[in-house]
Amino acid sequence: MENPIHEAKKELIQWIKEMNDLEDLAELLEIKNKRTAVDKVAEHQAEYAVKDDFDERFAKGIPHDEMRRRTREFIKNLPWKK
Repeated sequence: MENPIHEAKKELIQWIKEMNDLEDLAELLEIKNKRTAVDKVAEHQAEYAVKDDFDERFAKGIPHDEMRRRTREFIKNLPWKK
């Protein structure tokens, strides 16, 4: 048994080959272009994710000593019950 996706593609290809209406073909091209635009956006987002590297952001973070000082200060200022 052949893959149903391949069967559907063959049917669509045959249908498009027999199509003579320019407006219908223009609609199909519009659908194709929309799908291509979505793929291009996804590629750019993937590139952005690579550029926004964790190591770079981590290196720009606060130093260990500063983090400890802020943490101690935060804990000291909590409303502790006595």
